[in-house]
Amino acid sequence: MNTFSRVAMVIVGMTGLAAAQPKADTKAADPKMAPKAPDAKTPPKADAGAMPEMKPPTEIADMAKAAGGTWHCKGQGMDHSMKMQDMTATMKMKVAMNGWWIEGDFESRMGKDPFQFASYAAFDPASKKWKRVMVESGGGWSTGESAGLKNGKVEWDLTAHSMMGEMPFRDHEDMTDAKAGAKFWGEFSPDKGKTWTKVYEMTCKK
Repeated sequence: MNTFSRVAMVIVGMTGLAAAQPKADTKAADPKMAPKAPDAKTPPKADAGAMPEMKPPTEIADMAKAAGGTWHCKGQGMDHSMKMQDMTATMKMKVAMNGWWIEGDFESRMGKDPFQFASYAAFDPASKKWKRVMVESGGGWSTGESAGLKNGKVEWDLTAHSMMGEMPFRDHEDMTDAKAGAKFWGEFSPDKGKTWTKVYEMTCKK
């Protein structure tokens, strides 16, 4: 069917619908039966199915003020041989995706081994918890959550996925001594929480 035929069928269908409508009553309508005009003082009822206005949680902006910027870090990290090596790193933190996420870009070198990850953290108002997604060089990724800052410290409970399989991972952050810098260290459990092995520790300053 060509375009002209399609258009013709649509026009015919619309004409048929118009012809099928009942004719308007030509008699004068009773003014007493006329519908009343809405009261201008009465606000229109809200649509029960309407979505609430979407705004990023204020916790995102608050976190960006405290943690945003470039951090320079020194410490130790586990390399491919499973040995701790001296590490230097840079972490850049910023607000991303129209204010909904905190993005962290981490670049480091542990001995001769480079290591990178990108993380995204968001605040969930329903659970009052922070949610994190991380992707790492080497193909690994992690997901998890935190209750947020308490007494100057933050604890993250994550599930890490890598070539070694799936295992629990914990990140610890300590900001109680601003002059000394923010202290971070992480550990994983190869036996589902029975024992834990430290994989990095570092101190970061802006």
